[in-house]
Amino acid sequence: MELRVEPVTFPEVIQFNYEELKAEITSKVEMYKNLVYTGSDQIKDAKADRAALNKLIKAMSDERIRIKKDCLKPYDEFERKIRELTDIVNEPVQLIDKQIKEYEQTLKEEKRKEIEALFETIGFQAFVKLEMIWDEKWLNASVSMKSIEEKMRDRMYQIGTDMLTLNRISEYAIEAVAVYKETLDMNRSIAEAQRMSEIAKQKAEAEARRKQEEERRAKEAEEKKVYETPVIIPEPVPDQDQQAPEHMVTEPDKMEVRFAALLTTEDALALKEFFQSRNIEFRAI
Repeated sequence: MELRVEPVTFPEVIQFNYEELKAEITSKVEMYKNLVYTGSDQIKDAKADRAALNKLIKAMSDERIRIKKDCLKPYDEFERKIRELTDIVNEPVQLIDKQIKEYEQTLKEEKRKEIEALFETIGFQAFVKLEMIWDEKWLNASVSMKSIEEKMRDRMYQIGTDMLTLNRISEYAIEAVAVYKETLDMNRSIAEAQRMSEIAKQKAEAEARRKQEEERRAKEAEEKKVYETPVIIPEPVPDQDQQAPEHMVTEPDKMEVRFAALLTTEDALALKEFFQSRNIEFRAI
């Protein structure tokens, strides 16, 4: 089947009085450019001139449309016939295309089952599901099962490395690992650990500010209490005979001592003076 189109001769130039019409139009246009309309009578002339020019524009436009339609008549007929033939050919094409797609879909479903069976033999971590590592390109006929197995093993080893890295995080490793087990995304997992760390930091800072404020208020309350508490100074009770000494001296315990001494009168007087100077009570026996 082959489409053969006979050579078509189109007019190279559509002949009309172009030069004559152009000269006349140019002359009138120059005249209209220099006209100035004033007053009601001249405005009527302006409207008439405008109508005449619009009539000329419409006449030229109508002729352009007519000529174009005549030129396109053979093309329009050709296009209609080609579309009719195309529709006839498209019907079996669609039927064939449907069968090809159904066959390819069957192959993809069979290959998917092979991939699912292969996944079970790789030894992925318990939290890893096939859909988490799935690549739609694996179903293409150009991708071999061997290459899919290699990609699976590489992914499994990478997941193990990622888990070790996350478990070494000093803080919030549990939260980071939880995100990784759901997404297998290291960036999101690390971001979660950083987010939790930032939240904890903000809480600690808020708690420190709260305690500082409590201490400040307690200190102010204590100072206020001291300033407001009156100081009571007891008045001294004066002794009727004499004022109390500034410093009370505690007298030592005294005991009675009896003795006999052989003294001269002079010695006895000196001993008496000594007893009196020491506030020692004595009496003659």
